[in-house]
Amino acid sequence: MKIHLLLLICLLFPLAAQTADLANGERINRNCALCHGIFGQGATGRLSPRLAGLPEYYLSKSIQDYKDGKRINPTMMMTSGLGEMSQTDIEDVVAYLSSLDIGRDMRFDIAQRMPGNPEQGEELYMDDCKTCHAKDGRGKKKKGSPPLAGQHGEYLFQSIKMFQGKVREHADDPEDETFEDYSDNELLDMISFATTLDDKNIVRGERFVPPRLMASAPPPAKRSPASVPSHKPKTPSSGLRITDITQTVAQMELKPGVSREDAIEAMLSKAVELNLKLVGRQDVSKELEARGVESPYLSIFQFCNPMDARLMVISNPIFASYMPCRISMVEDPNGKTWLMMLNLDMLINSELLPPAVVDTAIKVNQQMLDIMVAGATGEF
Repeated sequence: MKIHLLLLICLLFPLAAQTADLANGERINRNCALCHGIFGQGATGRLSPRLAGLPEYYLSKSIQDYKDGKRINPTMMMTSGLGEMSQTDIEDVVAYLSSLDIGRDMRFDIAQRMPGNPEQGEELYMDDCKTCHAKDGRGKKKKGSPPLAGQHGEYLFQSIKMFQGKVREHADDPEDETFEDYSDNELLDMISFATTLDDKNIVRGERFVPPRLMASAPPPAKRSPASVPSHKPKTPSSGLRITDITQTVAQMELKPGVSREDAIEAMLSKAVELNLKLVGRQDVSKELEARGVESPYLSIFQFCNPMDARLMVISNPIFASYMPCRISMVEDPNGKTWLMMLNLDMLINSELLPPAVVDTAIKVNQQMLDIMVAGATGEF
């Protein structure tokens, strides 16, 4: 019986996933989760596409495009440590994300319905998208095309606008003109239809069960910001670092040449750009020094979007303890300056929070990461 069960489990995973170190992939995904969700579910909006269940051929190609500079996202590159990942690490996280079959669970059916006409959009889709992305929107390996079913509508819309503006290449063809004559209304119609393609995959009553891989993996050693962990993946020499598994803390060192004053100015400017209000600032070390007490540098910056805070607290008042969102600037024992924040993409006993809350948490994480990146680089 046990042999049959083991065989069934093996058959359920793609061959590449069986040979990859999925526990390592799960560890690496902790950085990706800050923007894409702990299960790669993504979020509504332009910046958090769904990664879960995407085929390995497409995930691998996308990562390589970012590493080669063919696609540009400075925040993602810095927070993920992608530029310094080994090929083995990339294969592990790709296999892990590809193995996450969340599409049958209704709780993940959060692909935003676009304000278009899906009936009219179906005709457009079948004319221009079916050949590469398949009639059911599941993509085609021989074409190198990703699934569209289950992907977030706003992200699809932004991608096509980037194709139209030649900011990205569609089908790896700089001369591609597939969308050149599409109006925005036609795009909305087509995407409105595309966001319905995953509906038929949902199985009523089925619930996605997260893989429990970390339990069998070597636990990460507890460390200070200046220490280096012994487990894979190796901590990059720059970019984002994540501490403790159960309550993650994201931290980022100021780049050489970026002063604390430069970092603060960049963070505050970025917050204004993101429509986040600075609701509090505590220059702790400065206050202590005024009292004659020596202290490592420490300042705390508090940001808030009142509507996001309202949604979180309505879901569960305990989330008030995370509000407002804080970024600390702190000096470590070696004199290096770090920016640190809590990760809001939380899970409770492996049960998903309400989709709207997870969605909001991911968006807040993105905004806070953008502020941290601005501070760490001195650019905004």
